[in-house]
This record gives sequence, C-alpha cells and structure tokens, in this order.
Amino acid sequence: MKQILCGLVLLAGTAFGQMGPGQPQPGQPPQSTPPTFPEGQQSPRQTMPPDQRAPAPTPEATSSEQIQQQITQQFSNEPTLASANLRAEVDEASIVVAGTVDTAEQRDLALSIAKSHAGDRNVVDKIKVKQQT
Repeated sequence: MKQILCGLVLLAGTAFGQMGPGQPQPGQPPQSTPPTFPEGQQSPRQTMPPDQRAPAPTPEATSSEQIQQQITQQFSNEPTLASANLRAEVDEASIVVAGTVDTAEQRDLALSIAKSHAGDRNVVDKIKVKQQT
C-alpha cells in the first residue's frame, strides 16, 4: 500500500510540476518579454533616416566629353596599346572607335575598353588591323 501511495504522490507531483511559474496557466494570456525600449518609443532601427548617399552615376548620366576623355586616358594607360593609334568619338547614342592597331588582340582590347564605358550607347568598330608581312 505504501508503494501505491508513493507512486500516486510521485505521479501527481510530476504532473503538477510541469505547470511551474514559466508555463502559462490555462485561461491566462501568455507572458511576454518586457520591451527593450521605453514605452511609446520606437527602436532606433525604425527611426533612422534612409540612406543619404547619392547613387553612383550611370554611364548614361556621364557626359559624352567625360566618357571620351576616360576612354582616351585608358587607351594611353594600357601598355598593350602603346603602339596603337586610336581615338574615340562619343555622342549620346554611340561610341566610334577608330584608328590602327598591330594585332587583333589590340583591337579586341580597345573595343572592350570602349564597351566598358558605353552604357546604352552602341560601340562602332572602325579599327584597322595592320597586315602582318
């Protein structure tokens, strides 16, 4: 009989012990974590202004003269194009690359430089590759 009584006490203790102070009682609303910020105030993340940095200018927003200068500068800074005679003419719709180069690789590099600055502009290839003799 002692064993049965001890078993019932143990069973009842275990069943009621699961409903300790951390568990909501049936019919009561669950407890919530206290707010991190004083009531009536929002967190700083919600009140920060939007990013104030200006977006990077698009290639279309850069003037034709600036693009022409950038391409010409890049042509002159490129060691592979040192022997080339190249020029770029830029307007709002196109970039015309003209001149003479020694190899097809130089031509491809010059066109690649122009295309990197083109944006929506068309790149027109008027480059002549010298004949190897």
